[in-house]
Amino acid sequence: MIVRAEKLTKRFGSVLALNSVEVEIPEGLTVIVGPNGGGKSTFLKIAAGAYRPTAGRIKVLGKDPWKNEQIKRRIGVSFDPPALPPLRTGLEWLEYISEARGGDGESVQKAAEMFGAREFIAKKIRDYSAGMRKRLSLAQAFVGDPEVVFLDEPLANLDLNGMRDVMEVIKEEHKNGLNLVVISHIWRPFMEVADYAVLIAAGKVQAAGSPQDILPLLEKAFPL
Repeated sequence: MIVRAEKLTKRFGSVLALNSVEVEIPEGLTVIVGPNGGGKSTFLKIAAGAYRPTAGRIKVLGKDPWKNEQIKRRIGVSFDPPALPPLRTGLEWLEYISEARGGDGESVQKAAEMFGAREFIAKKIRDYSAGMRKRLSLAQAFVGDPEVVFLDEPLANLDLNGMRDVMEVIKEEHKNGLNLVVISHIWRPFMEVADYAVLIAAGKVQAAGSPQDILPLLEKAFPL
């Protein structure tokens, strides 16, 4: 089991973002779907150790990501919008992430190549377009050979070619045995390749199971 949440609750003042969430996410590729403001990104940030739960608990790879700094070295994450330091170059940032995870220069170059970032990583991040920032953020998630990668809206701010390239990387890494947890409003491509799907809305897990089981619920709730 990659992630296990028990009565996981998160409040931001008077706003209840997650309400006693119970879910187990298995190995493989999991897609988390649901409406805006439903709690998906909050769940991912708690799983990545960026937010502290208000109540309940969560374990990633068997450890609490908020209390255990070592577990964060085994997690790759790309937030949306990307959380990047504007005054560093892309290369400096990837090298920093790699060092924190025990990676090396080869890991940095490999991750940059995966997402077409090598051509601009010498520039300062403040000069990046939205698409460049997205590509760098995705590259950072794969630096240092993490055991599980969390991706929040990995197809955002990319053109059609960029979306296709990212989907190919995700498919290949999944095929190679990497565990991935993906949040995406563009959920159809992921439902075709995911091993597991979770529907989060109104701060609760509304359904979890195979993509084939969840797809009819999505098509009813979000008709195109």
